[in-house]
Amino acid sequence: MRSAGAGVVRFAGPVGGRPVVSVDHADGLRTTYEPVSPGVRAGERVQPGDGLGLLLPGHPGCPEHACLHWGLRRDQEYLDPLSLLGLGPVRLLPVPGR
Repeated sequence: MRSAGAGVVRFAGPVGGRPVVSVDHADGLRTTYEPVSPGVRAGERVQPGDGLGLLLPGHPGCPEHACLHWGLRRDQEYLDPLSLLGLGPVRLLPVPGR
């Protein structure tokens, strides 16, 4: 698993029995990655694309080999982490013929 941007690892360890890594970024942003077996430690600086740890497989409800739960918040407000990818807003379009 790789960091979405430059920042400082805030936490790397278990939360409620699940392995989590969180990174503090500029402007009060924080990303979280779960279930990720940490390869970093709290206080460590990371750059965009730096490895954070290993995505673990097989948790309940995951239809694939492994599923990442990726979170983003600014202070206490939860945001869409896909906004970090610069893809623009999600738009739902009608399906032709329906």
